[in-house]
Amino acid sequence: MIVGALLDLGIKKSELIEGLSKLKIGGYKVEVRKTKKKGVRATRFIVKTSNQRKERNLKDIYKIIDRSLLERKVKILSKKIFLNLAKAEAKVHKTTINKIHFHEVGAIDSIIDIVSSVILINRLNPKKIYASRLRVGRGKVKFCHGITTLPVPAVRKLLKDVPTTVLNINKELTTPTGAAIIKTITDRFEDSVDIKVEKRGYGAGRRDLKISNVLEVILGEIKMNKEKLIILETNIDNMNPEFYSYVIGRLIKEGANEAFIQPMVMKKNRIGTLLTVICRERLRDRIIEKIFNETTTFGIRINKLSRVALEREIKKVKTKYGPINVKIGKYKGKIKTISPEYEDCKKVAQKKGVPIKEVYDEAKIKIV
Repeated sequence: MIVGALLDLGIKKSELIEGLSKLKIGGYKVEVRKTKKKGVRATRFIVKTSNQRKERNLKDIYKIIDRSLLERKVKILSKKIFLNLAKAEAKVHKTTINKIHFHEVGAIDSIIDIVSSVILINRLNPKKIYASRLRVGRGKVKFCHGITTLPVPAVRKLLKDVPTTVLNINKELTTPTGAAIIKTITDRFEDSVDIKVEKRGYGAGRRDLKISNVLEVILGEIKMNKEKLIILETNIDNMNPEFYSYVIGRLIKEGANEAFIQPMVMKKNRIGTLLTVICRERLRDRIIEKIFNETTTFGIRINKLSRVALEREIKKVKTKYGPINVKIGKYKGKIKTISPEYEDCKKVAQKKGVPIKEVYDEAKIKIV
């Protein structure tokens, strides 16, 4: 479905075939068909093989990719997808990634699915990839190890930190291969992105369901980087203030966008602290649990908010003092803010014995 949707954007089948020829493996052929799913016109990508399903481990798959003539970017991303899939399978089977033998995934058709997706993504070369929450089915399914509930264990592992919705459909809607691709290529999961649409592509699934069994891909330009966030706040007056530095560090590591404290006067004129944490809504439960684990609070207030953020880019610049990472903030394609990374400037200043402001200014000038 991913490959079909990307082809539906207008990329020629011949370009994909040319890219796959560099993989240097045989025993398959691909078909691209136009179809309809509940009135939605979509492209279906089909891989036909000689039905020789072979078990391969991660090294076998890496060897196929490394020996190919694929572009370096395609090789790196394809291997990263397989690695994430192997990690999930290893956790499910309580073993190491090197001992995992891919069954369905090791088959030629699954290798073609993953590599084809990467070839097309590389062809489009998007600056950012956003994905909405993934839909998963319910019920039970038979696979190589027996019968299991949906989503299958590998999908549950892969989508641990990904927002999902369980639909009342007793079918597998998200496969391990699909989950691994989306999880690996996505920069951010957002249910709503303000985008100027250039093209829409629809990839068709094999089954006919009570809903349109299609995957939509939108190619366009972000109008404004709007984020749906939440504010978690709590008043604390009975905790050792030395702990706050540690707590804030743990919250940031857990994925919080911001975490900070402010002094305040509470009831009965007690001096207290207001702890404020800003995070994405999908991380709410994780952050709340961390706050309860690390502080003495008995309750947390939750408020929703929207934030407009500049599009960010990290660029490494060469200065006379050494390389410095610089954060660049853009709005509608124009640079609005330039901020050299403090830790880089600090290390260079200490090493060279020069004022940090000179290092900072030198890095900033290189961008301007």
